[in-house]
Amino acid sequence: MFPDIPAPLLPTAAREASRRPKRRRQPSPAATPKSLPPSTGAGAGTSGNGGRTALRRRAVVGAALIGVWAALILGQLVQIQVLDHETMVRRAASQHHHELTIPPFRGRIYDRNGRPLALTVAVDSVYVVPPDYSAAAIPEAAGRLAACLEVPSALVERRLRRASRFSWLKRKATAVQVACARETGLPVGTIEEYGRFYPGAELAAHVLGFVGADNDGLGGIEFALDGVLLGEPGRRTVWTDGRRTGRGSRVVRESRPGADIELTIDSYLQAVAEEELERAVAEFSATSGAVILVEPQTGEVLAMASAPSFDPNQAEEYPPETLGNRSITDPYEPGSTFKIFTAAAALEEGVTDEEEQFDTFGGSYPIGGRVVRDWQPLGPLTFAGVIQRSSNIGTLQVASRLGSETLHAYLDAFGFGEPTGLPLGAESRGIVPARGVWRPIRLATVSFGQGIAVTPVQLVQGVNTIATGGVLLPLRLIREIGGEAQPLVTGHRVVSPMTAARVGQLLVGVVQNGTGGAAGVDGFSIAGKTGTAQKAERGGYSATDYTASFAGFAPARDPLFTGVVILDVQKPNHSGANAAQVFGRIADRVLWRYRKTGWGTERLVSSGRGFRQLGRDRTGRVAPASWRDETPADRSLAARDLRALVARRLRRAGAAGPGTPGSTLSAGTAAPAAGRLPAVADGVPSPAPPAGSLIPASLPDFLPERATESPGGPEDPATGADPAAVVESPPEPSVENRRSHPQ
Repeated sequence: MFPDIPAPLLPTAAREASRRPKRRRQPSPAATPKSLPPSTGAGAGTSGNGGRTALRRRAVVGAALIGVWAALILGQLVQIQVLDHETMVRRAASQHHHELTIPPFRGRIYDRNGRPLALTVAVDSVYVVPPDYSAAAIPEAAGRLAACLEVPSALVERRLRRASRFSWLKRKATAVQVACARETGLPVGTIEEYGRFYPGAELAAHVLGFVGADNDGLGGIEFALDGVLLGEPGRRTVWTDGRRTGRGSRVVRESRPGADIELTIDSYLQAVAEEELERAVAEFSATSGAVILVEPQTGEVLAMASAPSFDPNQAEEYPPETLGNRSITDPYEPGSTFKIFTAAAALEEGVTDEEEQFDTFGGSYPIGGRVVRDWQPLGPLTFAGVIQRSSNIGTLQVASRLGSETLHAYLDAFGFGEPTGLPLGAESRGIVPARGVWRPIRLATVSFGQGIAVTPVQLVQGVNTIATGGVLLPLRLIREIGGEAQPLVTGHRVVSPMTAARVGQLLVGVVQNGTGGAAGVDGFSIAGKTGTAQKAERGGYSATDYTASFAGFAPARDPLFTGVVILDVQKPNHSGANAAQVFGRIADRVLWRYRKTGWGTERLVSSGRGFRQLGRDRTGRVAPASWRDETPADRSLAARDLRALVARRLRRAGAAGPGTPGSTLSAGTAAPAAGRLPAVADGVPSPAPPAGSLIPASLPDFLPERATESPGGPEDPATGADPAAVVESPPEPSVENRRSHPQ
């Protein structure tokens, strides 16, 4: 074991090991070579060649796989670089190039004197990035932001909990709302947009309509002429890097602003009509009403009021039924005002004259299995008396001489059964019985305004035909579009000038000696006709619900305006004399003011409808000296005044005051830069007059308001409904209750 070391020098254990007999080591089974068959003949030495063949086979297979893989890659490259090149370029560009829409500047709307009724202003919309808010902080943040932005707290909280990276809180917020939201110290951002602003608030709301959040018209002129007002949007390309950070932009196409529109509406007359209508609705317990004033010589609509009204600046806060324009959408049975057209047809056809006597049969007349009644026994009446005292029985006798074919032809000529064509949208055509031979009861009821339905605009257009001397002029609401005057539409003659004058004299008698005494104005001769119609219901007519109306023109000679007043009444005060009283109040205010000046020259406008003192600026436009409402783009507010408003709103939100500044998501200051301090009314500042305005310090009301109170009782009936049973007529006002009026 240790051959080179002598045995005595080895350790004991080693010496003992060296003395043991050595055992022969057995080879392990794994190391034992396998026996191979003997190699003989040609098969000897082929094992090396087989290995090389297998290696070559594996190399060929591997090369083939690599070739297929390379071919696939090459094919994909060809597909991307050659076949789909344009698609890939567009896809890559879409990740770094973004096309944005440039909203157009919506055209403005003015009245006939250049007073602004609808403006486009730059406003801020408030948004949040929901991940910036922790779940625990959301309820408190929602409450504070909701109070500032004047939106429901639940809505704010719901939007703060969204998983998206962007959420609107308030579109088109006011400057006070934006500043209040920023002063909370909560992370909010703003984006500047175009917004619509109506400086007169409710003034002409049903004519103007309103717009949605994206500035698209949703009612009135805004809807009907949306394509004219909207303009054309532009396009802007924005480049971003991989982190979506802006790296520049380019305007591809500039936006084109919409065209401005000038209406035929006179703001003063509109304000007067709305004020008197609101007063009447409250005074006579009416549920709704309408007033329309038209210039006789042109057919231009001077005022169109509907009650209840709404503020188009906040249209979303009103019920849908409030947003409709009753003057065009709601046909109603006109009652005795329709006797105007029966009288015109009868005089034109020569079937009667003013002095012919008619028996009223003690106030009850059977016809076609029905009974038509007057409101009281009237005794024998001339045809002039039939109109003045509003006798249904006398009117139906005249209509029977005309016949249904002739009367229907005149109704067509007066424009009933067809829309007037005013650009307001959703106009009703009314309901006129089909042409043909009518049953006697149908002819009778139509002659005094039941069994037929018309809209207020149809009625005022028909009555205006008498005021113009027998020529129907289509109503007109648009004077200019984009600075270009709109042509007047030629009308058509319905009755001769002599017939129109005779009918006008009959209507003067109604006001002076008949049922329309409440419409009289001292110093002027007024022509008109009252009407009271029971409202149709299933199976007949209501015993409690009436529509009271008055239609006429003033003055009777060379009239300044034609007007219609409609009141939907559900209380005992349902007389057409109530509507006549409203007409008289309007006429009193209008005629005295415009007696010498004419339309469009008076600059003092009723304070109850937003416009107050007005004057012309250097451009010739009439500039408002002050507004009643808060302008969304009131960036001219002094900072201290804005802060005061914000502080009050924050107190309502339960905040102690301005919070710790947070990470606002857009640049800006908490309040607009200090500017001129405008007048403040009720704590809400109004924008100051524009630079260079020629507004005087004050404008005297050189003529007092002369609305004359006139008691009046119920008025003429509209009965004899077809096919329902006829209901007794309401009583006529006594002669003692009527005022005396000059010839």
